[in-house]
Amino acid sequence: MDHGRPSRRRTALPAVLLSAAAVALAGCSGQDAAAPAPASTRQLPAPSSSSPSSPEAPLSPGAQLPAALAAGHALRGTPGTAQDVVTGLDVPWSIAVLPDGSALISERDTARVLRVSQTGGTWRAEQVTATGPAGAVPDVEPRGEGGLLGLALSPSFAQDSWLYAYTTTATDDRVVRMRYSADDAGGAGTLSAPEPIITGITSATVHHGGRLAFGPDRMLYVTTGDASAPSTAQDPQALTGKVLRLTPDGQPAPGNPVAGSPVWTWGHRNPQGIGWDSAGRMFAAEFGQNTQDELNLLQPQRNYGWPLVEGAVPGPDGSDADVTDPAFTAPLVTWPTSDASPSGLLVTADAVYVAALRGQRLWRIPLDDGVLGQPEALLDSEHGRLRDVVAGPDGSLWVLTDNTSRGRPTAGDDRLLRLPLT
Repeated sequence: MDHGRPSRRRTALPAVLLSAAAVALAGCSGQDAAAPAPASTRQLPAPSSSSPSSPEAPLSPGAQLPAALAAGHALRGTPGTAQDVVTGLDVPWSIAVLPDGSALISERDTARVLRVSQTGGTWRAEQVTATGPAGAVPDVEPRGEGGLLGLALSPSFAQDSWLYAYTTTATDDRVVRMRYSADDAGGAGTLSAPEPIITGITSATVHHGGRLAFGPDRMLYVTTGDASAPSTAQDPQALTGKVLRLTPDGQPAPGNPVAGSPVWTWGHRNPQGIGWDSAGRMFAAEFGQNTQDELNLLQPQRNYGWPLVEGAVPGPDGSDADVTDPAFTAPLVTWPTSDASPSGLLVTADAVYVAALRGQRLWRIPLDDGVLGQPEALLDSEHGRLRDVVAGPDGSLWVLTDNTSRGRPTAGDDRLLRLPLT
């Protein structure tokens, strides 16, 4: 079925940072899609109260940014040598830093939540007791790329103790929330029975998306993959292949492009990283198929092209797609899939960081007063596949490896790494 698809004609763009200069060169034929990009920069739009890239409902006077965003915005500097925080993790997927400086980590296949805390200068990981078998989160079906995926703390966590989680079940993908209770005796704490806030997201073996984050508007943003049904990414009625925007209770957020719909953006294949800069611009990292991965600037009611467009070239369902058609929103950055397969994303005061799985590196894209610079590769093949990156509680970067799922694990994998900033 045709869902208002844009016009098509064949146009190829190189896989580069899409500066104005790069766009001007895109019409030249014969360029290799994986060719190295020239040094270039891109000026990002400046959000305003009427800009679609800024929150629809600005924060009330005195309202605070979600802690994870504020922590990222406070960081700047050059990452140093990676150090182990904890080892022996089993397919870790997401990190949520708690107000006391400890952190919660999800394990995809075991459906366990671990608390990482420090005692006497030594970090350790202990299982939080949930209500499922063996203390795991209940009703999680860990098949393929599914299981217990993204975590996010409520922006009012100090008052309500809600931990949000993206899970795959035997029948669907869903977002649930559980109340986290710390253990005054020094244990890892407990989680209440999950309360579903959105259900019925089509599930499959792969392409779940699964990242959660609260934005500067204190709404919950959820990334969903196409569930191996690419055409659904272009269907505005489907929940797959989208970024959703919800209230903390799981209702479609006020100000969404279509009243009563949770859909914020569409045309996504498998987005797994989202974050915001201090101006309110929203970034997302997305897996391509075989050609190009993407870093996007997300704006509501925009179509990011999949499966008609992959990165900046025609996609598998768009052999004659015009990738310059304004109906598609072009990526800010593209990579060959061998260099990225991007997952977690963090925005700091001076950079956008993207954790790469197949690429086995941490990408740093400089960000200076709204100007995006040329991507830099860090940790290249030093620690294998990288799944998530967050602002650590000590002013460093915290990075999760993911080698026990499909990589080549070494002794101690998987790990939580710490990268000091100087």
